[in-house]
Amino acid sequence: MSTRTNLTLDIVIFTAFLAITNPHLTGNTIHEWLGVSFAAAIITHLLFHWDWIVKVGKEFFKKFFHQSRLNVVVNTLFFIAMTGSLFSGLLISKDVMSTLGIQLDVNRSWKSIHTLMSDASVIMLGVHVALHWKWIVANFARYIVSPVRNVFQRRPLPQAMTAQPVRVEKSK
Repeated sequence: MSTRTNLTLDIVIFTAFLAITNPHLTGNTIHEWLGVSFAAAIITHLLFHWDWIVKVGKEFFKKFFHQSRLNVVVNTLFFIAMTGSLFSGLLISKDVMSTLGIQLDVNRSWKSIHTLMSDASVIMLGVHVALHWKWIVANFARYIVSPVRNVFQRRPLPQAMTAQPVRVEKSK
């Protein structure tokens, strides 16, 4: 996968995450359906990074400490928090499950679990972004800022399009 595709997917996932974390902004129905589609986006993200997951998983215990090990721990905790949030969200769902014809009578404690897992997800996303901040800034500047800047930058016209002095000779 290209870096540009990865950056685009990450921006879409991040934007969706921000919308999902504020159900008052979207309303409950959109909140729930965004949560379901977010699960698909996370699976896509994991599949795009599967080679890295396998490689680092094999080397996890070979070195005492390195950045990849910290990334694995943070990503694992983030995945657990997101899975807990999505699962508990489905259990307390009012709109998605009824649309699917499923009626659940679950314990009210699932709402507390959903809130706890959602809050943990926000914290873990902050740590995840912090660990990848240099990559984010570098690639955002490369693929977003530079092309936009180039569109608005004045460039000289090509030589063929500039006015050239012409010498006119009088005929006798």
